[in-house]
Amino acid sequence: DGWCRWKLIPSPVPAEDLDRQEQETGCRFPVLLRAFFSAYCHYFMDCGLGTQKPDKPFSDLDNAWNPVLVRGGYLPFLWDEDLGCFIRCIDLANMPDEDRCPVVQIDHEILFDLGERADREALAPHMEPVAESLQAFLEELFSGWTAFRGKKLARRYVEGLREAYEDAGGKEVWAEFAGAAHGVSEAHLTALKTLYPELPASLEALLRIYDGTYYQEYRPGQTTCLYFLGSDMEEYPYYLLSAAQMVKTDRDFKEWGDYLIDREYDDIPVPEGVTHDLESLRWLHFSDCMNNGGTSQLFIDFSPSEKGKTGQVVRFTHDPDELVVVADSFSEYLELLMDNEYDFINEDTVEE
Repeated sequence: DGWCRWKLIPSPVPAEDLDRQEQETGCRFPVLLRAFFSAYCHYFMDCGLGTQKPDKPFSDLDNAWNPVLVRGGYLPFLWDEDLGCFIRCIDLANMPDEDRCPVVQIDHEILFDLGERADREALAPHMEPVAESLQAFLEELFSGWTAFRGKKLARRYVEGLREAYEDAGGKEVWAEFAGAAHGVSEAHLTALKTLYPELPASLEALLRIYDGTYYQEYRPGQTTCLYFLGSDMEEYPYYLLSAAQMVKTDRDFKEWGDYLIDREYDDIPVPEGVTHDLESLRWLHFSDCMNNGGTSQLFIDFSPSEKGKTGQVVRFTHDPDELVVVADSFSEYLELLMDNEYDFINEDTVEE
């Protein structure tokens, strides 16, 4: 009745059921996978591990099963619909050495295009690495839940953005960007996290995919500018700053935005959740609007008032000046953009 926490309950799966499932599946299960099925029933949809219901403990396994994969030496055990319908598998080539049996995934559309006669040689080039083993896969989920969810959200966001560009006639624009762009260097990421240890996992994950889209020089002599983000302002596009740009502009707002934090003008709206203390202000500047930031900028607020939330996303808009809290967190902000179906990407913005 209403919202509640899911409770882990003991699994009703005995060894003979696992033996029977192995026979039906046509694969010998790693010992760790057998232990996972026989330990607890669970509901781990949020972290991409699916469900195990007491009445249907092998439903995810049955749903992912594919004879082509099994013949190729892969054990499909999970269908991850959130990341574009990938089928996740355990590569059984090195069994019984489970530490050398990696978790991999394949796009279901590629799998179906390969046809029913595809063998391991045909499958292997399309298998994307997920983890070096099932144990590593589970440890990543359970020891780094926040980081995993942030990574998953970032990948889902980027995939949706790519589709938005293609739907708006910008397939070549995206392909040119994706072909040149790369993730942030460890040095630049470390510098950013030194300033902001609370850096949201989803923003870090985005930077690890693409380190900015605002006058970023991924190739010598070639400057990249690509609309990557939006806000609560309908159809208004923004760029993603690189980690180095975020560090460089760290104190900029503090120098020119004092009149907003000090509430110098009664006719400029400032949310109650924004602090009054300029000295303690810690705002991560992560985005400039299409007008080179002159009209609007986006910040992550790590120093809110008692009525605000740490990590809230704040939008500044000029002429008329205002501050608006767009979302309570960066992840919630990305969800907002996805819920709005990337409305900042259209034929007009693609052509620009």
